[in-house]
Amino acid sequence: MWANNLLLATFIVGYAACFSSRSLTLIQPRSISSLTVQTLQIRGGSNDEEQSENINSTASIADGSDDDEDSSNSENEMQSLRKQWSISTPAVPSIEWPFRDTILRQGDALPDFDDSTNTHRTSSSEQHTKTKAMILMDGFCPYHGQYIAKAAHHIYGAAVIHVLSDFCTRYLYQVEKQTEHLSSRIPDLSNGNEVEAWMSLLPTSLDICGLYCESDSGLEDAEKLGVALGLYPRCHDGVNVARRDKFAMNDVVSKAGLDVVKQKSCQTFEEAEEFAKELGLNDDASESTDGNISDTPLAVVKPHRGVASDDVHLCSNMKALREAFAKIHSAQSLEFARGTEYAIDVVCRDGERKVAALWKYDKRPMNGAPFVYFATQLIPAASNDGEESKKDVEEAVCNYVFNALEALDIRWGLSHVEVIVTRDSKTGSIQVRLVEVNCRQHNTDFMPLTNACVGYNALDMVLAAYLGKSDESSSSHDYPEETAHLRLSWESLPILPTTRAHGAIIHFVSHVSGRISRINYEVFDQMEELPSVMDMHVYPQFLDEGNEIEKTVDIRSDTGWAHVMNDDEEEFQRDIARLIELQKEMFDVEEG
Repeated sequence: MWANNLLLATFIVGYAACFSSRSLTLIQPRSISSLTVQTLQIRGGSNDEEQSENINSTASIADGSDDDEDSSNSENEMQSLRKQWSISTPAVPSIEWPFRDTILRQGDALPDFDDSTNTHRTSSSEQHTKTKAMILMDGFCPYHGQYIAKAAHHIYGAAVIHVLSDFCTRYLYQVEKQTEHLSSRIPDLSNGNEVEAWMSLLPTSLDICGLYCESDSGLEDAEKLGVALGLYPRCHDGVNVARRDKFAMNDVVSKAGLDVVKQKSCQTFEEAEEFAKELGLNDDASESTDGNISDTPLAVVKPHRGVASDDVHLCSNMKALREAFAKIHSAQSLEFARGTEYAIDVVCRDGERKVAALWKYDKRPMNGAPFVYFATQLIPAASNDGEESKKDVEEAVCNYVFNALEALDIRWGLSHVEVIVTRDSKTGSIQVRLVEVNCRQHNTDFMPLTNACVGYNALDMVLAAYLGKSDESSSSHDYPEETAHLRLSWESLPILPTTRAHGAIIHFVSHVSGRISRINYEVFDQMEELPSVMDMHVYPQFLDEGNEIEKTVDIRSDTGWAHVMNDDEEEFQRDIARLIELQKEMFDVEEG
């Protein structure tokens, strides 16, 4: 058990470094002396499901995931709002300077901050020094965007320029009825004068080294903003719709010679019906009531844009296809790919790609749904020292993902890529096919697990890629000496990581539906006492008797999670099985 104790200590340190609050918090830095915080309650730790639905419904328009007419109307309305805001509240850079800038050294003058524009006027003694900076768009989450901001300040001595995408600006204004955030929005990128005015407020002492967008909703704005600011191609990938539109994404990857599922972009149900018949669907196939997927042909219908399996439908017959298409209208229809699903977090620096983490999904039929998340397991991408077994599947997955990123011309930043893997039972050949590429982080609190099991994490790799330098002594940027040990060396990171322990995220699945009559805390105690459980969390809305609970059918209807880790694989797998079994007893409900 001594090894487990060491891992536990490492894990606890990892949690101290990560910000494990479950709500998303939006920082609105108006000046160094007056930071304001606005909490957005969202699904996955929220007490307010209705607000979550408002966010999702707004996102479907703002992201362009609805039909062309609605998207056009939305853009016209957004343009009208931009004009209104430009008159009442001009967009200005919201700069958060590294905290050490407030510590006076001998002979230093007091830094001069202009609260009206939120800029730091550069003194003559500072003009020879460039301060590295990152632009952070939609930096909501304590353990994603906010971690990047804090680490950039503390570890790299860098400034952070906070901006809000059009979607988040509009949501806070129209749904939350707020106006304090308006100055932190991006400038109107279609108005050259407004972009130039915004850029003129950036101090000449800033060296912008990268742009990171936390949200899916802001990715298009992040692409366009980077080009407008001249970051492309120095530290930015430019604009490419195929990185956001899943149909175009599959098309580009296919043309690069990589395997993908069959697909068709359908504007009418008749087009979807014709494609489904090509896949073998018919009116006679019965729908599964228990979620089990047979060997009969299946089709997937989903929007061209989306996140977290929003509006993704698995159809086994024409009736289900018609119902799905009626909900989405213009849709992407795909062949359903059977196999094991993997997720790969990759960080790129000027075209050099390194895997941060490799995950294997455990999805099972449950509660009438075909694939419900039970576990997301961290696995080694390369063989550990002394292992004789070759990681042929893992190697095939990573090579495929590198080639897909190359096809999409992704050369900078963090990507979360999902693929399906099948192995021929006779020949042993491995086929990897793309599910999707997301130009953002894995949307879970992954850092404690990867810090403990791998030794580092994807977000620290992002900081090393953008803000690090192989020879810090030759840089004009003033890196803090006291945090040198916390900075990753990009050059020393392996292309494929190994693991030093077994780790996984266990998703809490609800097996009941109704009004909660009893919360079985003794079950939670049994879960926490399992040797592999390092941390666990039940979402607050499920800790009040009388609240409604539904059976879990997707990741949005989970009731919580547990982080598990162990260097003993047998005990690790035994604890996972026990956690999954105990989930059936977490809640008692009054049905009906």
